[in-house]
Amino acid sequence: MKILAVDDDPTFLSLLTAVLASAGFKDITAVTSAPEAAQTIVDAHPPFDCCFIDMRMPEIEGDYLCRWIRRLPEYRDTAILMITATSEKEDVENAFLAGASDYMSKPIDLPELISRARQFARDLGKKPAGGKKAAVVEQPATTQAAFSDPVKIEGVRRSLKLTAMENYLLQLSRSEATDLAAVAFRVPDAASLHLRCALEDFSRILTITAKAILAHVKLPHPFISYAGYGVFVIVADAAELGDDDREAIEGAINADLAAVQLAPEGGTPFSLRVDMMEPQKLGSRTGQQMADALYHTIVRAETAPLRARITAP
Repeated sequence: MKILAVDDDPTFLSLLTAVLASAGFKDITAVTSAPEAAQTIVDAHPPFDCCFIDMRMPEIEGDYLCRWIRRLPEYRDTAILMITATSEKEDVENAFLAGASDYMSKPIDLPELISRARQFARDLGKKPAGGKKAAVVEQPATTQAAFSDPVKIEGVRRSLKLTAMENYLLQLSRSEATDLAAVAFRVPDAASLHLRCALEDFSRILTITAKAILAHVKLPHPFISYAGYGVFVIVADAAELGDDDREAIEGAINADLAAVQLAPEGGTPFSLRVDMMEPQKLGSRTGQQMADALYHTIVRAETAPLRARITAP
């Protein structure tokens, strides 16, 4: 796995390099500033597989570097771990807002660092030096993503991959007490739309829907993910939402979506709408409990039509 490590502290860089090398990760490029990192990335052929970036650096801070990296097509899905001396909610939020895949606070838990690196390698289908590379079946770039895939929402500023959303919750659970909530939105006709649309069209549907949801959801500091199966999930600071509030939010979102004219190439035009589920408080729990509650919220939205049929008189 080809790794880029960026930190203005040479001593920490040496430690990071030694720890990763001890775990079998030998291909590491270490630089001490964001400008040097940017030039290194431009010159890198092939691209780096993952980046470890310090959040607080002189000249240009790590979150700005992360945001710049994410704009490069070949780094759109690259694993980026942000490292910082603080675990304040604002710093965590800024890191994920910039496009980080994960986040760690100093002083670093070294076994946990190695665990994160190994997870990145597994996601890539790679192993540390001395191991065999896992078999990876190359798929054509135009292959349609499965309906169940929790894909990244493109072109939406506060969107996260679902795995990054889980990492966000795990990190916040280690900081000061936070009061978070999760709320899911389901597109009832998503399965039909997925079958009718090309990949680019379905991706556009996800973007339009996510923007409409974020424009009207009345929860502070929201992040949104697409969980597959036509379900979006938002994690945000908790706020009281009664039935009237939810009805108004759902109506406003659907009014926006109704104004959008959509049609697959050569096909019949269709309209979009969403159903808003009841928000679930995540509360003060362990990171794993918060992640479990997030997925429970998603599953309840996925199975809503089935539950309605079962409970119908």
